[in-house]
Amino acid sequence: MTLLLLQLAQEAPQTANVPNAMGAHTWFILIAVSAFLVWSISYSIQLQKEALERQKGREGLLDLRETLLDEIADLESRKEADAISPQKYKQELKNLKYRLSKVLEKLGAGTQAAKAR
Repeated sequence: MTLLLLQLAQEAPQTANVPNAMGAHTWFILIAVSAFLVWSISYSIQLQKEALERQKGREGLLDLRETLLDEIADLESRKEADAISPQKYKQELKNLKYRLSKVLEKLGAGTQAAKAR
């Protein structure tokens, strides 16, 4: 027995190759975390695009409101100058007021939606 122990002591130590039990799990975790990061980046980009579209849409509505108000003022000045018949004045004023109310309704709905967030 001592002879066997002496022979083992003289030999160089050998390493045992043990397979890594977490090898497959490591790759799964890397892929899952990467997928989550890609999703979160794409989600934040999408939110930024939607915010930019809402901002552009609101600016367009504000411009349309100003245009309609200018048209109403022009219509009033034409009426005072007797350049338009009363019948046509009433019809155009009714149409412009209707369009203006729709624009204001959209602006109000956008403001309320922004406050709800």
